[in-house]
Parts: sequence; C-alpha cells; structure tokens
Amino acid sequence: MIDSVTVVTADLDAAVAAYREGVGLEPGAEHRVSGGPVPELEGRRSVVLSGTGAGGAVRAVEIPGARAPEPLTTLGWAAAEILVADADEATARARAAGLRVLVEPRPVGAGGGLRAAQVAGPAGEGVYLTQVDRAPEGFTLPRPSGPVGPVFIAVLASGDLETSRAALEERLPARRVTDHRLPVRVLNAQLGRPDGTLHRISTLQLPERCAVEVDQYPADVAAAPGRRSPRDGGIVLVTLRGGGPSGVWNVSGAGGALMASI
Repeated sequence: MIDSVTVVTADLDAAVAAYREGVGLEPGAEHRVSGGPVPELEGRRSVVLSGTGAGGAVRAVEIPGARAPEPLTTLGWAAAEILVADADEATARARAAGLRVLVEPRPVGAGGGLRAAQVAGPAGEGVYLTQVDRAPEGFTLPRPSGPVGPVFIAVLASGDLETSRAALEERLPARRVTDHRLPVRVLNAQLGRPDGTLHRISTLQLPERCAVEVDQYPADVAAAPGRRSPRDGGIVLVTLRGGGPSGVWNVSGAGGALMASI
C-alpha cells in the first residue's frame, strides 16, 4: 500500500497548518529525518500527517528556501489523491482555510461512482479530494471511515508514459487497469490547454486498495527544465509498504521522481 508521500516545503509550520485546517489530516509529533532514502532530507524538520483508516500519509519536510512549483505543471510526482467522505464539504473546508481550488468538485471516471476536486497544496503539489461512492470497473478502492481518509492514489506526471509505466510494472505488484485519452479538466487549466484537450492516462492498481496514475504530459512540458532536486519542492518521494523489493529508485521518464519500498 502507499505508506506516504513526501512533500518538501520552505515552511513546515505553514504546510502542517494547511493540511490540518484545509484538508483535515492530523499531524504527529515533529521530528528530524534520520536514515531516510533521500540524503538531502537528512536532519531536516518533518511532520507526518494522517487521515482515518489504513493507508498513506503526507510527510512534510522543511528545506528553507525550497521553491513551490505551480501545481501540475512539471514532470515528477504531481499530486496526492486523498479519500474524503464528501468532496463538496472537503472543498469548502479547503477554500475556507485559504487553499486555492483548481477545479470544483465534479464526477470523474467511468460509472459515476467518483466525485473529486483538485486544490493547490502548500508546497506546490496537487491535492485531489476524492469521494468514492462506488469504484469504477476493474478498480479496488477504499471507502471512508471518517470525513478524511488516507492518501490512496499517487499521480505521476511523465514525459514518456510507456517508459514510466514499464518501470513501475517491473518493480511493483501492479495490475494495469486503464489506458485511455481523456479531457482532464485540471491539466488543461494548469497547462493552459483548450478545454477538451485529450491527455493519455494509465492507472495501475496496487494491493490494499491503492493505485498509481501515470499522466502523459505534452512534449513542451517534458522538454522544459523541471524539478531535479528536493529543493525544487512539491512531492519528491512516494513510499510503498510491501510494494516489491525494498530500496529507493528513480521512475524512468518522469523527471527524477523517486519511489521507495519498505
């Protein structure tokens, strides 16, 4: 399952407040990173924030001076998808706490069983607030046990979907569920594309009701300088528990995105 997504921020206190007040995740005690898979994070202040139920947490790590990219505009880990009981209420909460709403709640996926909104996270990451009433065909997804649940999907922005997906399938106990072209509203808005522009999206089902979504980004985005180090901010690492051989590795074709298994 997804154990955590690691977000690098210039201001840990502000990021913790945003996730607590704007999303509803509960912070644990502050600590210093020690012995982790990313050397640049060693010794940095960090807080883990969790929702109810088993599954992924947001791990915020502070690097003073780290930048906050515009969400969903560079390659690498683009977004954390968080389970919520009511996407409309979750969006209202995020807005009231000062988070920028990128796309208002709307039905997503096939079958009408999902409703989601996207907001800008405090470190330049995308945050999807997703209500699961019924999983689309082929998926196994969690149901909420409280207003805000865990991170259950990590979204990867790739310049070469097939290369990135092959790297994931080689290393992970993943089952391919989708590969199709869709007019992804939040990508069109953030990348400045006309409404209705299609993007190739492929999703891999992981054990324990989690998934990884791989989004094919346009060639001009893939060619531009993007995040290359933790100081570039946003989500720098996705960690899986029981997700294949242990270790940390670079997901090919995705701008230096790191994944670890523990």
